[in-house]
Amino acid sequence: MTLFEQLGGEAAVTAVTTQFYANIQADATVSNFFNGINMADQTNKTASFLCAALGGPKAWGGRNLKEVHANMGITNDQFTTVIGHLRSALTSAGVAADLVEQTVAVAETVRGDVVTA
Repeated sequence: MTLFEQLGGEAAVTAVTTQFYANIQADATVSNFFNGINMADQTNKTASFLCAALGGPKAWGGRNLKEVHANMGITNDQFTTVIGHLRSALTSAGVAADLVEQTVAVAETVRGDVVTA
């Protein structure tokens, strides 16, 4: 069973992603990266990415993360903050601790593509 399936599939990943962005938007240390962004579209893109990364049936067809984040100046500390918001969203959704950590580990694999400062 894939991590995607263990988490509950697309609907569950999308719900977690929605909470993840609510957490980010409430945090002044990282919310500025999303000024002027259509958050419904952003949530859909991120949920699609996470579904693919977690073993879902659809391959990621979106833009390369390194290119998307190239000029954003995201620091290691800011990425760590965002990972904390993901962990919180997963925990709030009632995801078991071991699955939370497995999901966070998958998200951590893109740190090198996202951190540019």
